[in-house]
Amino acid sequence: MNKKTFEQYQFIRLWEHDVNLAFYTLKILKRYKKDDVRNALLRDIIVTYARPFSSSKGKEIKKHKLSLKFVPSQKRNLHNELIDLRNQLFAHTDLQYKNPKVGKWDFGHYKMYPMSFKGFDYKKLHRKIDEITNLITEVHQNLKDKIRELQKNL
Repeated sequence: MNKKTFEQYQFIRLWEHDVNLAFYTLKILKRYKKDDVRNALLRDIIVTYARPFSSSKGKEIKKHKLSLKFVPSQKRNLHNELIDLRNQLFAHTDLQYKNPKVGKWDFGHYKMYPMSFKGFDYKKLHRKIDEITNLITEVHQNLKDKIRELQKNL
């Protein structure tokens, strides 16, 4: 196995670890009832699941990113929704998602600039926990299959 292929193998292993971590955090989530804890765990699950699908720096290859071929086609809409949440809300703050509105209140001797912005409905996402679990389980299995395939050449 050449250096570039070996580096790809290493990334596949690291990505499998990320997806596995998201899967086990889902198990922890199911034990909690308080919304504040559940919301924090759900954010962590999404950021961790999405990590392999973001660019990562390598040594032999400048950028690595997990291919969408590991995501079942019938689950791509949910996958895209989770990636968008990670990229626009949970790991970054994008204006497009938050859509902030700034007002100006002039009181003569001073001014105020209140701002409102779009919130997030965690309850809607919590209703998709079973779908998210199935998605993560299938991606995880696809990664494990790829690891077994690559290990034949080690």
